[in-house]
Amino acid sequence: MEKYKVLIPVHKFDETVSELLEKCLKSVPQNIDVVIVTSCESLKVKDEHINVSTYFVSTNVQENFTTLVNEGMKEISKDARCQYVYLLEFDDEFNSLWFSEVEKEIYDKPDVSVFLPLTEIIDFNTNKFLSYGNEAPWASSFSSEIGYIDNESLQQFFDFYLTGSVFNVRDWHYTGGLKESMKLSFWYEFLLRLTHNDKKAYVIPKLGYKHYVNRQDSLHIKYQTEMTEEESQWWYNLALEEYTYKKDRKKIYKKENK
Repeated sequence: MEKYKVLIPVHKFDETVSELLEKCLKSVPQNIDVVIVTSCESLKVKDEHINVSTYFVSTNVQENFTTLVNEGMKEISKDARCQYVYLLEFDDEFNSLWFSEVEKEIYDKPDVSVFLPLTEIIDFNTNKFLSYGNEAPWASSFSSEIGYIDNESLQQFFDFYLTGSVFNVRDWHYTGGLKESMKLSFWYEFLLRLTHNDKKAYVIPKLGYKHYVNRQDSLHIKYQTEMTEEESQWWYNLALEEYTYKKDRKKIYKKENK
């Protein structure tokens, strides 16, 4: 049975992206298929050590990270053999031991909907280590059960990295996928909605993912330069209001909302 796939959303394509994509593909084992989702019809994959297929979305589809992830999950769901999806950003990479650790944890915890890695946060420009991410669930008194992220703890703590995570395909669709209108806080709202619907999120206590930050053309850099602290907080407050709704209710930040 083909149990796993890797999903890579690519929202743009040029020579730099091609080089980054080639590097990140090398972190995927040969026995796991990769699905790239993009609207860039010029995208060509050089790597030949793994089976890579490309799903082209319509150019009419709003091309952002959440849309591409949702479209990719829909496409992957057509293969009934695939039960879990690893989400990989084109400028990041997996740790070589991550896949074997995930298989162990899925066998041990089949009721978990999302497995998060301990993440190494690395500066894209200097290649220097900055910090670790997702370690909070292993801290004392974070939640009712060590290693797990529950809805109560999410009311106070929102700083999680979900790229690099492994998602149960069935539970992804049951939860409702990503809300494209959430903009800055879409991962936080997704975790709130997941746990609100009695699904489990668990952080595997192993370094599984290298997440590179501060790339100049990244969406997060754009947010950091364009958003005020007040607007950023508004999006996270919005997540706390919206997570009880499975369907995406369109919201737009306006200055009169403050």
